[in-house]
Amino acid sequence: MTFLEAAYKILKENKKPLHSKEIFRIALKRKMIETKGKSPALTMNAQLLRDIKSKGVKSKFIKVGPSIFAINSNYKEYIEKGKKQKTKKERKQILSEEFVKNSIIKWLSQNSWKILEISDLSGHGVDIKARKGNCYFIIETKGESESKQGNEVRFVYGLGQIITRMKVVSARYAYNYALGVPFSVAKIALRRIPWQFSQKVCLYILSVDKAGKVKKYSWQDLKKIQEK
Repeated sequence: MTFLEAAYKILKENKKPLHSKEIFRIALKRKMIETKGKSPALTMNAQLLRDIKSKGVKSKFIKVGPSIFAINSNYKEYIEKGKKQKTKKERKQILSEEFVKNSIIKWLSQNSWKILEISDLSGHGVDIKARKGNCYFIIETKGESESKQGNEVRFVYGLGQIITRMKVVSARYAYNYALGVPFSVAKIALRRIPWQFSQKVCLYILSVDKAGKVKKYSWQDLKKIQEK
C-alpha cells in the first residue's frame, strides 16, 4: 500500500482531521506501509502536500491546518461528475446519417450493386440509388437520435420520404425500396410497418449496427417478427 492509499484509508476510518505524523504512526503500527527512509513521517507530509498541490480540488485530501489533513468532502462529487460526463459522452456516440449511408454504400458494392446516385446530407433527392441488372434499389437513410422519441420521428419521416420515391411500374420487382437506419430505428420499423405493405411495395429495412454491418430485412422477416 502506498503512503497516500494508507492515509486515505486512515482518515476515512477516523472520520476526522489528523496530523501527518499521526497518520504515519497509525500506518506504521498497522503495517500498512514499509519504509527505510531517514524521515518517513516527513515523507507522508510531503506526499500529502504534493497531491493537494498537483490535483487541487480533485485531490482526495485537504489541508486544514499546519501538517493537518482531512478527507476532501467534494472528492466523491468529482467522481460522480466524471461518471456523468462519461455517460453523456457515451450518449453522443450515436450513428450519424453519414455513417449509415456510407455503411450501406459499402454493403451495396460488396453485393454487386452499382451505385448510380448519392445525395449529400443537404440534398432533396434520393439518398442512394443503385442498380443490379434490370433492378433498381432506392434507399432513404436516416441517422440515430439520443432519445426514443427522436428515433420515432426519424422512422416516420424516413418512411414518408421513401413512400414519395415509389413508382408505379408494370414490372413488379423492377424497383425495390429500403429504409436504411441504425438498429435502434430499425427495431421500430420492424414492428410498425405491416409486412403485407412491405410485400406489396417491395420495401426492405436495412439495419446498420455500430460496427457498420448491414442486415437486410425482407417482408418475410417482418412477418416472422410481427407474428411472434
